Amino acid sequence: MRRLLLGLLLLLGSAAAARGQTPPEAYLSADTVAVGERFTLTLRLERPATARLEVPTDSLLGDLYVIEGPLRYSRPLGAGRLRDSIVYVVTTFALDSARVPPLPLVLHTETERYRLTTPPLRVAVRSIVPPDAEGIRELAPLVEFPAARWPWLAGAALLALLLGLAAYLWLRRRRPVAPPPPPPAPRPDPYRVALEQLAALEPLAARTPVKPFYVALADVLRGYLEDRLELPARHLTTRELIARLERHPSRHVAGLATPIRQVLETADLVKFAGRTYPPEYNRQVLAVTRTLIERLELSVRVGASMQADGLSSHSARTQAS
Repeated sequence: MRRLLLGLLLLLGSAAAARGQTPPEAYLSADTVAVGERFTLTLRLERPATARLEVPTDSLLGDLYVIEGPLRYSRPLGAGRLRDSIVYVVTTFALDSARVPPLPLVLHTETERYRLTTPPLRVAVRSIVPPDAEGIRELAPLVEFPAARWPWLAGAALLALLLGLAAYLWLRRRRPVAPPPPPPAPRPDPYRVALEQLAALEPLAARTPVKPFYVALADVLRGYLEDRLELPARHLTTRELIARLERHPSRHVAGLATPIRQVLETADLVKFAGRTYPPEYNRQVLAVTRTLIERLELSVRVGASMQADGLSSHSARTQAS
């Protein structure tokens, strides 16, 4: 298999050299990254200045998600040739390693169109969950308490409520009806609120103890999931919430269930097992959480746009018929 792959690469290089074209190159800015960490993918190619270059789309990058780009830079080499650098700011949520397949670069000249391919790449991916994360235990059984006096208190509260309601109705009949209150203010955008809250957590990442930072970080992530995806994320355990996300109808949301679980389990280790981490590690978890929220927001907006396009097409077909 290796000999066959080597032969194909030599054949591609020979074909490019026959056209006076050197094979393209591909580089990653890091050999090892964390789940959700940002890094760059750079494609480099020399071409005639008169040729037009067609770069790969986001869907061709394998296990990488594009955050920014592609950014293109050209530098003249003389003799009517240019060196192009195409830079993508990317991240990955793959486990163990992320694969970048051979990427096509298409050159268009006045008389010819031919396709060049970059070599495949692979980057190691390390988990942000510490090795002893399996030490999290199940909840302890509930402690039995003696019978309380809540029935009497509930009865007294109900009686007070009825008396208060009767007094309110009596007073309302004696005075004119007040104008209705103004409509409630529109609910703030969950995405903007989450980003502002994450920015406010940056000073806490360098302080000790780290428990207040991780409690607030988990609350921000759970609050965004509840407000944007309409899940009771604030009232579910980590295991229950991840099970809901894995069954989500959007495959993009379901695909992010594993890194979301890693962030929440890291926070659970601090809150319930007394773990502590250095400031650099805390800032890394904060950056991963911000990237997860950005990817979730992009998936939600793309899904809403596709649904709106589908409804418009259906309405147009209905009117035409």
